[in-house]
Amino acid sequence: MGYWSETRAWIFRDPAKLIRYGVLFACCIVVIVQLYECFAKLYNPPISTHSYYNLNDTIEMPAVTICREPAYREDVLTNLSGGMCSHPKYATCWIDYPFGEIPLEEFFENSTYDMADTFIYYGLNGHVNNLESSSSMHFYMGRCTTLRPKEPSKRVSKSVGYSILLEHTTSVTSTSDIDTGSVGWHVFIHEKKENFTEINMRGSGRVEYVFVNVNEEIEIKLQSQFFSNVQTRDEACSSEESYSDLKCGEHCIWQDLSDNMHCSGPWMHDIANEPCNDSVSMRRLISDYKLVYESEDDYDCNCIQPCQSRIYTTFIQSRKTWNQPEPRSLIYIYYTTKLISMIEERPSYDTTQFIADVGGSLGFLLGLSVLGLIGILEHLTLFFCGGFIKKMQQKEKRKTANSEDGHSQTSDETVDIAIVYKEKKKTRY
Repeated sequence: MGYWSETRAWIFRDPAKLIRYGVLFACCIVVIVQLYECFAKLYNPPISTHSYYNLNDTIEMPAVTICREPAYREDVLTNLSGGMCSHPKYATCWIDYPFGEIPLEEFFENSTYDMADTFIYYGLNGHVNNLESSSSMHFYMGRCTTLRPKEPSKRVSKSVGYSILLEHTTSVTSTSDIDTGSVGWHVFIHEKKENFTEINMRGSGRVEYVFVNVNEEIEIKLQSQFFSNVQTRDEACSSEESYSDLKCGEHCIWQDLSDNMHCSGPWMHDIANEPCNDSVSMRRLISDYKLVYESEDDYDCNCIQPCQSRIYTTFIQSRKTWNQPEPRSLIYIYYTTKLISMIEERPSYDTTQFIADVGGSLGFLLGLSVLGLIGILEHLTLFFCGGFIKKMQQKEKRKTANSEDGHSQTSDETVDIAIVYKEKKKTRY
């Protein structure tokens, strides 16, 4: 009862002080919450997206990957299976395959078409030397050829873009397959640093696809978008120039499938497991690979995204029949403008904004300024270190007093000696 009586008396004696303390307490809570939010934004700043157009002096040409359709040589598959195999994806190709006699890698190389079987001419800005060519083996697409530009292009027009002349081995007299679109070439347009992968490129959203029929002349106009992502604490990205998340995902899938079967296929490059050496394991590997290839779901791989990437958009400018005695097709790929769409991510909170937010919260809610903050720090220093400071001051005073006493005593002795000297001098005379 005594405690509550004293408290009630204190409240009624000065109620204004209670109101001030209550308001100060509420403002302190609000300031603490705001400071927590400021520190959280400084630790993990929000990201804002900026979009603008840039007119470059040069422009980066994409890489072009071309895969033949049909992908495999019919005569090689027929001789192997007695006419029961049109593509290695069918089980009939592997029932009587002579494992141990013909290496799988040799079989895939002999049954697919190389660059000399497909390309009559190719060039960039009218010259073959402006391009680098490479081939890669794939299960469904067979052997594909990728053309990459050596340098950015300084001009934009049809004459300085890609010009590719392709030849097919299918006779043009059999027009039924040509009309259904089953004879021709798969054309993939993608970023220069990306390696073609038949699994991940279909759903990556960063690859343009066009099917070119036999006896067709096609003009493809390009537009380019450049994306720049910011690495955050929640989402990492790779800034390596040679990094490819599509290749990382494909290698992850190959590794999981080969580990499950304890063997690999000849299209699975850089996999440590040995090639499959019997019909059962090969058919099971192909069956598992087919499920992944035809699946619409993303495979669970820990592959980070690139920090910078380019996306190419294609527009069919012209597509017409190209009457030739041979089964050939002509492809043009080019820009009509150097205008590039730039999309950049930037942190929208930095140290300057943090200081401004902290100063605004302290000044508006608590009425603090720089001078007031200095006064508070002084009071806190005296409160926590006052005893130590007093001891140091007293110790300095003692030292000063001792030095003054010693100086006065020396002065007295000097005066006495002077007086005695004078008296002796008087008596002598």
